[in-house]
Amino acid sequence: MYLYNDLNNKSVLVSGASGDIGLAVCRQFLQQQCRVYALYHLHGDALAELKQRHPQGERLDIIQCDLANAEAVKQLSAYLTTTAGKLDVLVNNAGIVKDSLFAAMSVAAFSSVIETNLLTAFRLTKETLMLLRAAEAPAIVNVASLAAIVPSVGQINYSAAKSGMLGFTRTLAAELASGGVRVNAVAPGMIESRMVKKVSRTVVREVTQTIPLKRLGRCEEVANTIVYLSSSASSYIVGQTLVIDGGLVMR
Repeated sequence: MYLYNDLNNKSVLVSGASGDIGLAVCRQFLQQQCRVYALYHLHGDALAELKQRHPQGERLDIIQCDLANAEAVKQLSAYLTTTAGKLDVLVNNAGIVKDSLFAAMSVAAFSSVIETNLLTAFRLTKETLMLLRAAEAPAIVNVASLAAIVPSVGQINYSAAKSGMLGFTRTLAAELASGGVRVNAVAPGMIESRMVKKVSRTVVREVTQTIPLKRLGRCEEVANTIVYLSSSASSYIVGQTLVIDGGLVMR
């Protein structure tokens, strides 16, 4: 990938870091010589392996944090204030899926997806805002989804959460831009990941055939876009959503 010299030694906070996209984001920021604070809630083994095997693994700080717990997020902010003093990049990537058709979906399944995919981004951004404002050219990148833009049957909770993330991105960008904090979002389509492996193979094949590039996206392609939006190469991009879908939305 391209190396952005301005990212060297920057401090980066990534939520949802133990998922496939989160791991790719951490890996790409390590390639940029960043100090990466990787948040996970459960199952941090893959992050431990990344820290051990990556040439820049000593720059990876793995932190267990339940973002649904307001006190835990406050403690995280205090830790970052002590260890980093500022935050150059925040990547809001935490997310889950609990798919079901609307008629069969429980209130609990709807609420838990909204909490994890949207409210945690609000909470984490709120608690780290002063750290971001202490940086010279801070950036926030929110990970939404193509499901926020086009209908995604069986994902009304996920679609609602990710649509909310796009609105959150635009308004936050408008509020923070004058203070030098750039806020943008990415909206991945169908990406090769553990989450997509839970989808019916028949559905995956059908979707792949409608993608102009005739393949699924790679986690690294999402990560590369996030790194770009965090760098000075995108210094005049504010409040935008970059769709990473191989052209699927054109259909």
